[in-house]
Amino acid sequence: MRSSPDLPSRQVLTPRPLGDVADHPSPVAATVEESLPERELEDRLRRRLFVLGHSAVRQGLMTVAVFTAVFAGLTGPRHAIFIWAALMLCVLLVRLHFLDQNLRVYPAPEYVERQPAGNWRYFGPYTATSAAWSLGPWFLVPLGPIPTEWLALLAVFMSGLMTGPVPVIVPSRTAAHVWLLPLALGMAARAAVHGGMVGWTLCTYILVYATVALRFALQQNDLLRAGLHSQIEKEALSRQLMAQSQDLERLNTERSRFFAAASHDLRQPVHALALFSEALRREVLGTPTQPLAERVVEATQSVSGLLNGLLDISKIDAGAVQPVFAPVAVDQIFLRLSQLYEDRAAAARLQLRFHPIPFEIVSDADLLLRVLFNFVDNAFKYCERGGVLVSARLRGGRIRFAVWDTGRGIGAEHLSRVFDEFYQVDNLHRDSARGLGIGLAIVRRLAVLLEGQVGLRSTPGRGSVFWIELPLRAGAAPQATVAADGAAAPAPWVGSTSAEAPERPLQVLVLDDEAAVCEAMRLWLAPYCAAIHTAQTVEEAGLVVAREGARLDALLVDYRLPGELDGIGAAHRLRALAGKTLPVILITGDTDPVLVRAAYDSGLLVMFKPVQPEQLATQLRELCAASARTGIPTHDNSRLSR
Repeated sequence: MRSSPDLPSRQVLTPRPLGDVADHPSPVAATVEESLPERELEDRLRRRLFVLGHSAVRQGLMTVAVFTAVFAGLTGPRHAIFIWAALMLCVLLVRLHFLDQNLRVYPAPEYVERQPAGNWRYFGPYTATSAAWSLGPWFLVPLGPIPTEWLALLAVFMSGLMTGPVPVIVPSRTAAHVWLLPLALGMAARAAVHGGMVGWTLCTYILVYATVALRFALQQNDLLRAGLHSQIEKEALSRQLMAQSQDLERLNTERSRFFAAASHDLRQPVHALALFSEALRREVLGTPTQPLAERVVEATQSVSGLLNGLLDISKIDAGAVQPVFAPVAVDQIFLRLSQLYEDRAAAARLQLRFHPIPFEIVSDADLLLRVLFNFVDNAFKYCERGGVLVSARLRGGRIRFAVWDTGRGIGAEHLSRVFDEFYQVDNLHRDSARGLGIGLAIVRRLAVLLEGQVGLRSTPGRGSVFWIELPLRAGAAPQATVAADGAAAPAPWVGSTSAEAPERPLQVLVLDDEAAVCEAMRLWLAPYCAAIHTAQTVEEAGLVVAREGARLDALLVDYRLPGELDGIGAAHRLRALAGKTLPVILITGDTDPVLVRAAYDSGLLVMFKPVQPEQLATQLRELCAASARTGIPTHDNSRLSR
């Protein structure tokens, strides 16, 4: 990872003590003297001092009460003791006042971990408190000769007083000096005044004890600083990674938005071109220009195929494709593959063999066939000799469908990326005639929907094997067992059948904001309809419905329209104006998963630009026929583009 200029490598810090930090340091001086992590460290240590200060004041009040009670009982209720106690009470209350004031200036919600300034509010009252404590040895016992036991007890009490607050003062080296030095000097001086062996011994003991306590406090300060510095570094790195992640997410969102917009804008003219080209081919049948029209249709279908591949990914990512699990025989799946590819195998002089098993699985036949179609199609595409084998076999509690070929194979360096979007092993120049490189990416997504896994093995020069492995769901069984139980044999796989067309010619309304699309739809649908009304705005469509509503049979509405209403809202408004639930085909060029999901959730039949002209005519007839029979338009949006 590239290092940031704001994040130095980990090292032992020796920053200036807190007591030397001004309340409002010059920005220029701060920039020169200390790095950003060091300033952050000082701010956090400063905040800890203030947070711990309240508990230190409460403990100080209790300690004053104990000292006063013990020595008043030991030496008698002398005025000096109570004067000292009153002095201590005053300085502690003043210190508490400044601590509370600091909390008001730097409230907790905004300054939970760090505080940028305010040292004087801490060290001013704190120094006065330390000085008042250092007077204790002179007020708590008489100044004249006193019993040795009194002096020893006072030394023990003052020793405990020096080390007790160490956890509170650890955040600041200055605080450690301000606390320990006055207390040690006050007690040592009182012991020296007492004189004698006991007095000088206690004086030496206090000075040594204070030195050890100060050294311990400074060591703890170093450890605390190192720990906080490490934490600050990690937090800075985390923020940097988070910012980079957000940038990547933003760039990904912008890229997706760009491709969605570009895809929509590209689909519009291709949609019109597909309709115009099919209408042209229909008009020139049997004429010398028919071959030219055929080439135009083929080129348009090639572009449409690329766009539909992108659409399939968007539909899967949007959750619009949901598997429908049902019993299906393995040999019926293989029969369908044989029907589709035997002519292609014969034309290429390749063998196409199948190795089925007598087994019935529970899966989505359409989606499974889509996966196997892709595997077999790729096998023929890259196989120049030998042949293709499609097999099925049981592996524990799973069944594996595999497609073997004797083609050129795939290098080991490519195997991990074969199922990625837009990745093609031998199409570095991006020849569009060889596809877009998203077929296997769709396969990987379909395998997830089928609760399975995909994989491959390949040896360059010898061939490849692609497989999908599916779990054996409840209901799967050998076909022989099914027949023995008297259950019905599985029906052969068949495609969807067209609904019976209505007897009278249709009248439809086309709503699209582009005149070229309206004209293309009118030309293509003219042989199937008695009348085709076109409109480019919702208002124009409303006028048509008001005039022809009783005779209209269906609405063909673009999803993205100018104005406040989209295609879904426009369809509902036009239905309300017509006073009946007209069949609606919602036609969209959007591939954004969110918009795709919204289109499917609308309850309308959704078709994606560029639509296949024949499919559009078929869907229109089926939808109107179903509506004529039941009064309710029925449709299925759950399949991928064919």
